[in-house]
Amino acid sequence: MKNVFIVGCGNMGKAIISGLIKNGYSPSFITGIDIDKNKLSILKSQYNINISNNFSVIKEEAIIVIAVKPDNVDQILTKLNNLINPKKHLILSIAAGVKIEQIENIIGKDFLIARCMPNIAAMVGKSTTVICFNSKVTDTIKTDFLTISNSIGISFEIEEQLFDAVTGLSGSGPAYLFLMVESMADAGVLMGIPRETSLNLALNTVLGSAEFLDKMKLHPAIAKEMVTSPGGTTIEALLTLEDGAFKGLIMKAVKKATEKSIQLGKKL
Repeated sequence: MKNVFIVGCGNMGKAIISGLIKNGYSPSFITGIDIDKNKLSILKSQYNINISNNFSVIKEEAIIVIAVKPDNVDQILTKLNNLINPKKHLILSIAAGVKIEQIENIIGKDFLIARCMPNIAAMVGKSTTVICFNSKVTDTIKTDFLTISNSIGISFEIEEQLFDAVTGLSGSGPAYLFLMVESMADAGVLMGIPRETSLNLALNTVLGSAEFLDKMKLHPAIAKEMVTSPGGTTIEALLTLEDGAFKGLIMKAVKKATEKSIQLGKKL
């Protein structure tokens, strides 16, 4: 079990701490580092981890998780530069838009570095996370990194050049689903269903349908046909969605979010 230092203990940093402990990681091997002493005290009381408001505690072999805002990555890595050693420290960044090459340019190309991008579901241990590695990372070391990323959900290894597209799909994707659930619930209220009941129906319909697709291993188009009887209610509803270009709008939303991610990455 390697020591893990979480640099930045906001929502994602806290999610990783919680996920690691729920998956059997000993709190004594986890250290949260943040400038906010109050935030650290809360984490200490909740999880009994080690805490620090400076980097001097980083000495032994460890995985260092960079979980700060993208704008702060340069500053944090520059401060860490004199304390970390490529023979002792693995670097995992979850900072959105910050490329592995940018990290290497600050700390050097000898380090073993991974970059991952979770989504908001990490806060409940259900993140869809993508991860990539620099060329020095071996399969054995990948396992160390995946221990971290899998603690908050499920991880998929992809090429870094696809991260912007993933931002548009699974990074921003929860917002599309939140909007759909809200819309379905509002429609239920319009049709006379009490608000709380309507929201529960909409939410559990999405949850159950997603699990059905996952467990049955069906293509969505096939699953859709199973619900759609000739001349029935579902085909009538699907016609309305097609008239409104529902599928095209979702595809355009992913495309726009991808393009925005590319623009933000260039600024960084």
